[in-house]
Amino acid sequence: MVKHKTFISYHHKNEQSEKDQIIDEFGGEDFIDTSVHEGDIDTSLPEESIMRKIRDDYLRDSTVTLVIIGEETAQRPFINSEIQASLWGSNPNGLIAVATDNLYEQIFIDSTCSGVGCDCKVRMSRNHKHYLPELIYKNRKIDRNKDLEDTPCHYNDSQLYCSLTKFSDFMEDPDNYINEAFDKREGLNYNIAKKLSENTPKIQKNSLSSLADSLFK
Repeated sequence: MVKHKTFISYHHKNEQSEKDQIIDEFGGEDFIDTSVHEGDIDTSLPEESIMRKIRDDYLRDSTVTLVIIGEETAQRPFINSEIQASLWGSNPNGLIAVATDNLYEQIFIDSTCSGVGCDCKVRMSRNHKHYLPELIYKNRKIDRNKDLEDTPCHYNDSQLYCSLTKFSDFMEDPDNYINEAFDKREGLNYNIAKKLSENTPKIQKNSLSSLADSLFK
């Protein structure tokens, strides 16, 4: 039984099946099964207002956000804004990324550590930045862990704010992944990336779009 209320962020068109499997197998009581849709939020509102509305109306009492990652997830404005709202303010949600099995095999390969004197077996990422939403990618950077004086040649997800696992592995033991994400909120001394870049697809219109709208009204 999942102990921490978890908000699921996902691309309805492509990852509906994975979301349904989570709800069907583990029930909806501990998972918040609601998402922001087109037209739900005025895109001209200030960023602070949009973040507050998502937190109040959609995230509600969640303490962990689970993002299902597929091939198009990084380009979905609603998902990017849901992730940002999850991390907004002084009490951010724990964050976990769950990649579909097919995508996971595309972004990781088995390799050997290239560090001096180290031949450990490691996962090597490829096309990582292309597939992961911006705030997932940024919160998997080891140099944001403030307890580490030097960047190690290899590391594991326990040292990162956002873990990334394969969907089938998550389904075998969701409690483990969700509890770990919750515990990192206070137990991990991590500089959490909370703000989306100007050009990242998101609900709020960027400044260039807003300027263009004002000029042609």
